[in-house]
Amino acid sequence: MSDKEHIESLIKEAELYRRQSLLDQAREKYDEILEFILDHNHYKKNEKLISAIKGRIKIVEEDLSEVSEEDEKPDLSEDVQGLIKKLFSFSKNKDTGAIEAAIALAKFGQYDKAVSEFERLIKNGPLPLMAATNLLRCHMSLATPEIAAGQFKEWVDKEDLSKGDLRYLRGFLLDTFKKKGIKIDLPDVGGPPTKTEEYDEEGDDILSISSVSIEIMEGPEKDKTFEFDVVSQSGNDVSVIVPGGKKGITAVFKPGFHVNKMQCCSPLAVFNSSGVISGVTKIESGPKRGDYSVDIKISEE
Repeated sequence: MSDKEHIESLIKEAELYRRQSLLDQAREKYDEILEFILDHNHYKKNEKLISAIKGRIKIVEEDLSEVSEEDEKPDLSEDVQGLIKKLFSFSKNKDTGAIEAAIALAKFGQYDKAVSEFERLIKNGPLPLMAATNLLRCHMSLATPEIAAGQFKEWVDKEDLSKGDLRYLRGFLLDTFKKKGIKIDLPDVGGPPTKTEEYDEEGDDILSISSVSIEIMEGPEKDKTFEFDVVSQSGNDVSVIVPGGKKGITAVFKPGFHVNKMQCCSPLAVFNSSGVISGVTKIESGPKRGDYSVDIKISEE
């Protein structure tokens, strides 16, 4: 990662903290950015950049001054902070940064905030289909399929998305509804998606995945198969929610664990694959509090 990309990554991380009112963490991150800039000859003479960072620090300090010492300040676990750092450290480019920020919100259970961010990115972002698919995942994670269907109908009525995108999203929803035994009619937007309309995130060949079935190969749940809904996806990286009560699964799902038997379901195909657990985060707030967000990097086979 270049110095420029490193600075951009730190700024995005600081902004995410600030938007969630995690002001102490935001202030620490902006201090880290300023220190990094002043320690590098290429940037320490960039008065415009330095002034911008100092301006952000001033805003955070003003916000902090308005918070009473008695007020309870929101906080994030070290696991979640590490997750956010990982997301922004490995962003493919500046266009995916905003998407990944919204995905990070969904990962630790902040679905309402994630939905608002995805709605904004559908209208103004460079990857509207990616944002729309993850927004629908949020609704399904909240067990609100009617709202997901209503959102799709609104997109059809307002023509916010292209016909090709709508065809893909309709197939995605119908596939998800079918697996959950839900019967909801959706507006017809033409035939099934063609090859050129398949979901393609930043050039990744893998399809959008709605759920994965994993056979547990060790531990107390050995030889049992469990199906998990995908709550977010970025390329070959998917996240699923594992209930906190499933101790036999969470005991096995550790970073670096190889998932050798996995079936992936998408609107266009069902295929067998494998993968590696890349991260496990306990959700500390929101409707999924106490559950675990498990990140899986799917192998390209």
